[in-house]
Amino acid sequence: MSMASWSCSVDLRATIPLSATIPNWRKLSMLLTVLICLGNMGCAKKARGDNCIEKLTNAVQVGTSQAEAERALDKCGFTHSFDQKTSTIYGLKHGQRNMVTREGWSARIKLDETRKVASVKVERVFTGP
Repeated sequence: MSMASWSCSVDLRATIPLSATIPNWRKLSMLLTVLICLGNMGCAKKARGDNCIEKLTNAVQVGTSQAEAERALDKCGFTHSFDQKTSTIYGLKHGQRNMVTREGWSARIKLDETRKVASVKVERVFTGP
């Protein structure tokens, strides 16, 4: 019994057009440009001025009592707590959610020995993955 050996070769280059193997660079570059622009627009939004934040910084001045400071935080929608060891009121207000991050506000109010405001710091914060 003899085994016959045979081979078959197929030229695939003849069956697939060259235009199908090379992506359309103009469309791809336009798509990437649009995605980059949209990403920049989302990240470069103007800082939205929260009127309550301005009112909070005006209402809580050095020398204000702890109760008045906590009332002002409540009025502005802050969730807050008091740390007795450091005599500091920490507050957080959640803002708008973007595609990936959430904008918010952080408040740190340090009190002196008489439980009066010694310093106030309110800043914009971003949280996310």
